[in-house]
Amino acid sequence: MSHTISAIVPTIGRPASLTRLLEALAAQTRRPDEVLVADGSEDGGDIERIVASPRWRAAALDVRHLRVVPPNAVRQRRAAIAVSRGSLLLLLDDDVVPEPACVAALESCLESTNADAVGADFSNQEWPAPTTLWRWYLRWGLGLSHGAWQGGVVGPLLRFGYHPVPASPAPMQWLGSGHTLMRRDAYDRAGGFSDFFLHGSSINEDVDLTLKVGRTGVMVLCPDARMAHMHEPGGRASSRITAEDDIYNRYHVMRFTQQRSRTSAAALTMVFVVIETLSGLAAAARGRGRGLGARFAGRVQALVRLAIS
Repeated sequence: MSHTISAIVPTIGRPASLTRLLEALAAQTRRPDEVLVADGSEDGGDIERIVASPRWRAAALDVRHLRVVPPNAVRQRRAAIAVSRGSLLLLLDDDVVPEPACVAALESCLESTNADAVGADFSNQEWPAPTTLWRWYLRWGLGLSHGAWQGGVVGPLLRFGYHPVPASPAPMQWLGSGHTLMRRDAYDRAGGFSDFFLHGSSINEDVDLTLKVGRTGVMVLCPDARMAHMHEPGGRASSRITAEDDIYNRYHVMRFTQQRSRTSAAALTMVFVVIETLSGLAAAARGRGRGLGARFAGRVQALVRLAIS
């Protein structure tokens, strides 16, 4: 079956990073049919000039610029998807660098597994693994055997990958919005991204979307598709705001997307806050607790928001 691929790229004030991504997309053995850059920068001039560069057309890469202000990662993605034309949506962050065969491998994997969404593996980082305290919770609180959580979403919205990464496609209960190829009809059936997210930081919106996609379809990790995630610092929210968004959004995904009761979602949110705070204190005791105070303040602010809402 012939597909068209729309790459969806939200960005905010990271011209060098965006340029690296576009260069990587232009070098793909299977280039996207269009690239929609949803720009939330205060001054979109630099980003707009990069998108308008004739080098992309010369490389047979169709790149379009959308201005979406004020910045909000969910709104930026939704705006780009709304004007895209592809039957497949390539959801990317602006600071990833796909290897040349990445898009082709994702498309091939989508077809061979008959999946609704497939995610690339990362070449420069490992998938999330539980800390010691979380391993105790998974084992004694949830009764999971060692590694049973791989590829899953469990407890208070804990999401995990694989250790080690499997040699062939493996089932996933969630996929990130920075490395995923998804069928448009699956996105539409799921209702797209929810609209209850706090601030403009991108926290848990990918879990929300893919949990909904996974209700009726299959999602897999495609180890043959690889990209680097550069974690560019520019444009990021502060540690306090990120922590606040994490707790607030986490509660709402559990409450409305997973359809848990108010009591259950609140209890699991508190479990998350307590264990994450204790894990942070343990890291601080080893000299690795940078930003602990700001993260704690953000979590408290989120709990206050939830209490009065």
